Amino acid sequence: MTKTLTDSIVQLFRPQLPQWACEFTARHVIVAGVDANRSRIQSKTASEMAIGADRDRQKTVVRDLLRAASFKGSEIAVVIPDESARIAFVTAETLPKTLKEQHTFIRWKLKKSVPFDVDTAQVAFRVVETKSDGLELLVALSPREVVERYENLMEELDIHAGHVVPSTLAALNLVNPPADDMLFVKIAPDCVTTTVFQNRHVRFYRRVAELGLYESVYPTVLYYQDKLGGTAFRQMIVCSYQPDSKDAVAELQERIGIPAQALEPRHVEDIYKPALGAVHLSWANLI
Repeated sequence: MTKTLTDSIVQLFRPQLPQWACEFTARHVIVAGVDANRSRIQSKTASEMAIGADRDRQKTVVRDLLRAASFKGSEIAVVIPDESARIAFVTAETLPKTLKEQHTFIRWKLKKSVPFDVDTAQVAFRVVETKSDGLELLVALSPREVVERYENLMEELDIHAGHVVPSTLAALNLVNPPADDMLFVKIAPDCVTTTVFQNRHVRFYRRVAELGLYESVYPTVLYYQDKLGGTAFRQMIVCSYQPDSKDAVAELQERIGIPAQALEPRHVEDIYKPALGAVHLSWANLI
């Protein structure tokens, strides 16, 4: 199995992570890079690319962006659309000893709930909470053919896709969750994702497409109250690719009564943040 799909979940601060990332969204290709210390942005650039662009067009856009960003090296992180992966939570009393056995166990647990071939899917996981009665795992799965499509595209450009991660999970690397309950909302061209943090742990994730912002977020608020025993979110962090989402965010903030804050670093456009999260930008020094 290649080093793909949320390796950052398994090993949060691997020093061998690429310093450059390329994100593919429903409308854009985005490239960003950091220095060796991951404390400074080397370069960032983006270009529109139509949904369903053919392979030659994709290669041309990516090649031009890498050249414009002065990309150097032979390895890159690839950020894929959230719709390309399934994020799930798995509970277990214990985990098998070997990684192969752990993946087999996770595939068995999710076999009936994932709408693609789990046996061949790329799998990555992280233990997010240890309880007296067992473990809570955050799992990411993606069809092998989806991951290989991005790997092969980079291979054709003589670049190794050394790390492949879904967009929201990449952006979450920039989140410093507080001890109080927090809601993270990511607004992409094709969907809205919501992530609930309690006691600094990820407790819930949801992806919704083709609904308004309030309609996408409010069911998560209800789930937090009814199923997670939550009483009140202290803050809501929003990351939006959509330049026209300001009014929708203001309406959401008013209707659910949770103050909205931008994802740090605030002086960087949100469209670049998943890519910068994929390479673990240390943004504290930038503020």
